[in-house]
Amino acid sequence: MHKCGVGPAVIAGIDLGGTQARVAVARSDGRIAATRKVHTSDLGSPEAFVAWAGRMLDQLRGTQRITSVAIGSPGPIDLKRGVLVNPPNLDGWRNVPLRSMLGEATGAAVHLENDANLAGLGEFHQGAGRGSRNLVYVTWSTGVGAGLIIEGRLYHGSHGTAGEVGHTILDPDGPLCTCGQRGCLEQLAAGHGIATQAGRPAMEVFAAAGRGDPQARMIVTKAAVYMGLGLINITNVIDPDVIVIGGGIVQSWDLVQAVLRETLASSPFIKPARRPKLRRARLGDRAGLVGAVEWARANR
Repeated sequence: MHKCGVGPAVIAGIDLGGTQARVAVARSDGRIAATRKVHTSDLGSPEAFVAWAGRMLDQLRGTQRITSVAIGSPGPIDLKRGVLVNPPNLDGWRNVPLRSMLGEATGAAVHLENDANLAGLGEFHQGAGRGSRNLVYVTWSTGVGAGLIIEGRLYHGSHGTAGEVGHTILDPDGPLCTCGQRGCLEQLAAGHGIATQAGRPAMEVFAAAGRGDPQARMIVTKAAVYMGLGLINITNVIDPDVIVIGGGIVQSWDLVQAVLRETLASSPFIKPARRPKLRRARLGDRAGLVGAVEWARANR
């Protein structure tokens, strides 16, 4: 845990994950002044989480009143109602009115947002996407999701579900995905699909590939090719100037980056002049919290 002098902090960000929850207060320019974190499992329930977040923010704000709070959460989310619907990695959190609960606990305006969107916003403002106008942040881990920044603004789509790149179909005869479709990018390239194919956890497969295991390298290369095909689809639909790759698999960036670049460059339709820059995320697990603070700033 970390704490420093708060000063004139007037906004706050919260990053709610299946493993950890983090809160931060920040100055009006977005500079984070103080943070707290906890293991999400130690809290147990939405009510306990909200009580903890309220206590932490009350401690960290000093004498200042927090006017805007943004929280990034795993989906699915009903953005209009501010409700966390049924996130698979938060057991028992079903139809939680998180926006109104946090509003009552903090006395501030609360903005609920998808965690991948806010991680993308963090990288756009303070990470690997700085200087871009159109950015796609791809989180590549157990699953695959994306945050879209178009002309400098976070893009949600008509129903708040833009960025579900993990459920673009690459093989209609491929494995059944949890979404009900077959051959989704998520099943072919992400951790769950890799683990199913290899019969062991994905991180073990990547570790073995790093040691030179030929079978593990073959599995990782195949997954990276599928992800590269996903990047071709993203480029053709969004036309970003930068694609940032984040999530757990970037810990093995040296194993996948060349394959990603080669696959993206293999498209004869995407000429070099419009090929996006491909970058590894820079903010690590801070991206969601930084993005939450930026979203709070934008919605004061």
